[in-house]
Amino acid sequence: MKLKTTLLAAAASLAIAPAASAEGLYGAIGAGLSYMGYENDISNDAPGGSGPFAFDSSADYNKGIGIYAALGYAWDNGFRTELEFSYRGSDIDQIDPTLAFSGFPSGSISGSTDTYSFMANVLYDFKGLSDVVTPYVGVGVGAANVNHTISGAVAAGGAPTPALSIAYGASRTSLAGQAIAGVAVDLAEGLTLDVSYRYFKPIKQTFAGTLNGSTAGFKVETESHNIFAGLRWSFGEPAAPAVQYKDCWDGSSVPMTAECPPQLLEEQSADLDPVGFTVYFDYDKANLTPQASTLIAEAAGRALENDIDGVVVSGNTDTSGSSAYNQALSERRAKAVRDALIANNVPADRIRSEAYGESNPAKATPDGVREPLNRRSEVTISFE
Repeated sequence: MKLKTTLLAAAASLAIAPAASAEGLYGAIGAGLSYMGYENDISNDAPGGSGPFAFDSSADYNKGIGIYAALGYAWDNGFRTELEFSYRGSDIDQIDPTLAFSGFPSGSISGSTDTYSFMANVLYDFKGLSDVVTPYVGVGVGAANVNHTISGAVAAGGAPTPALSIAYGASRTSLAGQAIAGVAVDLAEGLTLDVSYRYFKPIKQTFAGTLNGSTAGFKVETESHNIFAGLRWSFGEPAAPAVQYKDCWDGSSVPMTAECPPQLLEEQSADLDPVGFTVYFDYDKANLTPQASTLIAEAAGRALENDIDGVVVSGNTDTSGSSAYNQALSERRAKAVRDALIANNVPADRIRSEAYGESNPAKATPDGVREPLNRRSEVTISFE
């Protein structure tokens, strides 16, 4: 293989694109089933915990509804942080009987429990498991405003007057927490179907009311299990698409938008025109990948078979980020390639480094766009 052919073949353009992800600001809405279910503790909280109608029981609820809206930010490390507002509402079914307490069976008690909450959530997306489906888990903490409007009465063996009555209401605000697990399904660019389970639990509070006509307090638990489905959409710019590659005549692979190395004729063996190759970098990175290190080593070895006159290494960036930051980043990328050439025995005094920042794009883009083909260091080797 002739020098120029070999160098160009070894210099197949390297690019590692970041995985597509909906990073940045996002909004979300959803609705579904809120189930307070059985065994939500309720007890008479009268002074001393005694009296003719003191009890410690549980309230059972019918299936209810829940809705939520959230505003969050997805970070590039898989974490998301968000603020969530939600509503949950369920109708009471009964208060269970216990020893020496007849309870309030279904039909003898009515009313509902409505909960409004404002939560701060931290979630983690398990990226890379699928191109379409992303599972996630999370926790949240915040404030919940619980509003009860409950009343009921039971009679004693058909007596015309009630043997026991209960009523409690008004609202209380308390600390609340939740645990979250779900999956996100990509529907379109920046739009995701979000299905989640949320275990929601405000701190138990005491509510004022009456028990058999006398003033009483009731300590009430309002935890719930929730299944929600909703949509999440990104406000940020779309993530850079994965780089697509094509195979070239010499067995190398290059980005679809790059040219394959030319096929040179045998009689061009003495052609010592300058040759060049390109090293691509990950987004916001200046370190060499193992493939890039191998490419530089092979290119340096072939070049050293002849007399090197000079080497020019020019660092470049895409337009994402500020101009000043990109200028410094391009300098680091040029230095990384220069150091690798020196480590492979190319004389340091023959190497000149240049840094163009975002001013010398391989592919023109508007400001702020992540373009893999622009994140590069170009190397040109000339011979005596």
